[in-house]
Amino acid sequence: MKLFAGAVAIALSARFGVVSANESSGDDGCFPDNSPFHPDDWTYCQEITDTLRMYYTPLEDTIMMGLHATEGVFGWSSLAPSGNGGMKGAAQIVVRKDDSEEWIAEDRYSFDKVTPSMDEQQDVQLLFAQQDEDTGETSWGVVIPQDSCDEPYDYAIENKDIMMLWAFGASHSFTFHEGRGQFMANLMNLPPVKPDLKKYDHIDLLMDNVSVVRGEPELDPTNPFICTYFDLQELGRESGFTQDDKIQMVGYEPNIQEGNEEYIHHLTLFTCEGFTDASGGSTGLDDSHLEHNLVIPACTNMPPGCGGLFVAWAIGQDPPIYPENVGFPIGEGQRWLVMQMHYFNPKLDEGVYDSSGLSLYYTLDPRPVDAGLMSFTSAAVTGQQPPLPGGMKDVATETMYIEPDCTQGWTEPLTVMSVFHHSHFMGLKQEIIVERDGKNLGPMRTEYKYDYNHQGTLMPNNALNKLMPGDRMAATCHFDTSSVSSDSVVEIGEESNKEMCFQAVFYYPKQTAATSFSYGDAKGTFPYIVGDLESCSKPPTEEVFGSLCEEELFNDVPGFYNLLFTNIYGYDGAPFSMPEMCNGGDITADIRALLPICPDDGCTETQSCSDELIRGWAQGVCAYNCNQIGVTLYPDVSDTTPFDSLTWGCPNFNRPASLAERKACKVKGSLPQEIELIGIPPSDSEDIIPDAEPDDTDPGDAEPDNTDPGISDPDNTKPDSSGVKASSPLNTFAFILMLGLLHA
Repeated sequence: MKLFAGAVAIALSARFGVVSANESSGDDGCFPDNSPFHPDDWTYCQEITDTLRMYYTPLEDTIMMGLHATEGVFGWSSLAPSGNGGMKGAAQIVVRKDDSEEWIAEDRYSFDKVTPSMDEQQDVQLLFAQQDEDTGETSWGVVIPQDSCDEPYDYAIENKDIMMLWAFGASHSFTFHEGRGQFMANLMNLPPVKPDLKKYDHIDLLMDNVSVVRGEPELDPTNPFICTYFDLQELGRESGFTQDDKIQMVGYEPNIQEGNEEYIHHLTLFTCEGFTDASGGSTGLDDSHLEHNLVIPACTNMPPGCGGLFVAWAIGQDPPIYPENVGFPIGEGQRWLVMQMHYFNPKLDEGVYDSSGLSLYYTLDPRPVDAGLMSFTSAAVTGQQPPLPGGMKDVATETMYIEPDCTQGWTEPLTVMSVFHHSHFMGLKQEIIVERDGKNLGPMRTEYKYDYNHQGTLMPNNALNKLMPGDRMAATCHFDTSSVSSDSVVEIGEESNKEMCFQAVFYYPKQTAATSFSYGDAKGTFPYIVGDLESCSKPPTEEVFGSLCEEELFNDVPGFYNLLFTNIYGYDGAPFSMPEMCNGGDITADIRALLPICPDDGCTETQSCSDELIRGWAQGVCAYNCNQIGVTLYPDVSDTTPFDSLTWGCPNFNRPASLAERKACKVKGSLPQEIELIGIPPSDSEDIIPDAEPDDTDPGDAEPDNTDPGISDPDNTKPDSSGVKASSPLNTFAFILMLGLLHA
């Protein structure tokens, strides 16, 4: 039906809480006297650049969206919602003139850095378009559904911040762009505003002119992992805090050394909290060897005891925005932070030194709510998952399930601030699916095509901005390994020439349980934690022990933790018993710090643990380790077969390796709609779109030139369709319906 946009905006303001433009924008520059954009038509105006503005009006089930370039645009132009801020997975709305010099709007999509393809299902309607051939001033408006259900080619428009792209070309032949960029937007509400972090104190956590060289000569030299320790006690001397104070991070900004951008892959920042032992007890961090700005040049594996991830930033990412009442706590007795920087030097450039890092903004006046980070490590370490077969357009990791019994430990519902996806160059797609009460609610974040160069944290889908105790979650990553021959494989690992599956959820309020999850193959994992799987189910050879597992651990610690000592710790020394380890003084101090399995009742500190006490602890360690892989400990032999997979950080048990069917999408908003704009009066200008029926002529009439020899489109295989032109004239019945809506 035909609606007068200004009147409808006022009506919907009352019914849906939408604020009108003259209440919200406060920017007279948005609506000059000669502009085709009138404040009674357009609810919101957002400045993109000095010469570009976007206009938009949320209607009942559609969105009006417009673009105004004050100068310099002489050809096509476009706006595009994107799942990550890059072209991969973007849904472009392109406005241009076709071969007959008529203005058209086109619904396009791109799965790679290629010419966007025409969507077979055209979900856009052109309202008007005009362009000054002398100055390049360009204006246009379109209307799109709020949800066309055209996945993976269109995005549902929700009340949340999203990444959008803008671009324009030098001509109306749809070829390579002349200008482009990205920005944050919310097409249902006020434009997002970045917080003013400058009003807070900050500390700079920077690498100290480190040499970008791999510290482990036996590993891939193009992927250095380098760590630096930071001492809060030292940082606080000039900033007015101590390690015992509660320091709340309220935001951060990457601080990349100019000229070194090409060598930065990602950085992570951890607190060093010490260790948790098999019985649930904790052992503090041995910091006798640490000092402020200590550099660890060989740091592929994180330093022991430093596992409290709270910052994960990668190329192309915008840091998360914390609400005014939320901050991320550090300090409170935890003295040390460690930053791991992953560099990428594919050409092995020599003489590269770096002092990059981040600026951490904080407050000593704690906000009332602490934030937390939930991590999903599905595939990060070689051997954690099987290698990916080569030659595949879409191959997925094994799904990691987090069962309701695990999330039931949350004390209250969790508000999700943002979701982060991380893979390497072959990454195709990532998902964290949530089930609630047996219903599949879909992915936490919609990103149709992963882009290594645009790894931003973005807000979750509206249905999942809250996680509930008892939710079931399933994390999966997809990869395109077609660039590798089918008779080879792609290993899992942290290096960029391997692949990785890691997701993170920034949320509040912080929980103490069930927020760090790691996938494990049970049969591949048990050699790291139980030397012989059968020992869990067998009786001991000596009556003094309760099981063969306890006996083997008590008598030979390195033999029991076979692969852990050889592959992870690099230990090739003589075997030693658990009493020798727990009562070994300084000789075994490092081992005790790495592997906290000794009694924590004080006897380890005095080196006076009895054999009887140590045997009891050994039996407890065995019960925990065997149960983790699905096997009961002798004399209980009810379960002797390990799980196919397990999730570290949760109770493990046999579970259905599947998800409920997702509810069918329901379209919200249909086209064409008949909209008359106050800012576009009747005109004789040939550049204003005339009232006309939609063009149903040969699709070839509207097909853009995709023959640029430098551009190929192997993945965008959906059939093309013609662009959509102007809407049909007003009718009396529609006008009556409009009046009814206003008085409803």
